[in-house]
Amino acid sequence: MDKNRRRNHAVLLRFSADEIDFLRKKMHEAGIQNREAYLRKMALDGYIVRQDYSVLKGMIYELNRIGNNLNQMTKIANTYGDIDQSELKNIEKGIDRIWQQLSSLG
Repeated sequence: MDKNRRRNHAVLLRFSADEIDFLRKKMHEAGIQNREAYLRKMALDGYIVRQDYSVLKGMIYELNRIGNNLNQMTKIANTYGDIDQSELKNIEKGIDRIWQQLSSLG
């Protein structure tokens, strides 16, 4: 290897044919024609997006609970013509929890 070369450490990468096609597509979208430059840029400056869905899972759980409560209340209302006010308060609290979680996301 040339002593005057600025980048004198090589890294070997292996790709499948599909991965090479995808790489070419991403290079084209980025407007970069030099594969080595693109890979270096992505390795040094690129980032990985990791999604945390724990808040969303909590909201789905709360929504399922609210849905179950509403179904039970609808059945009771249709059967007896009366709805328990404490059940309505529980549903309201659940909706408030979901709104708080949504507010914390934004």
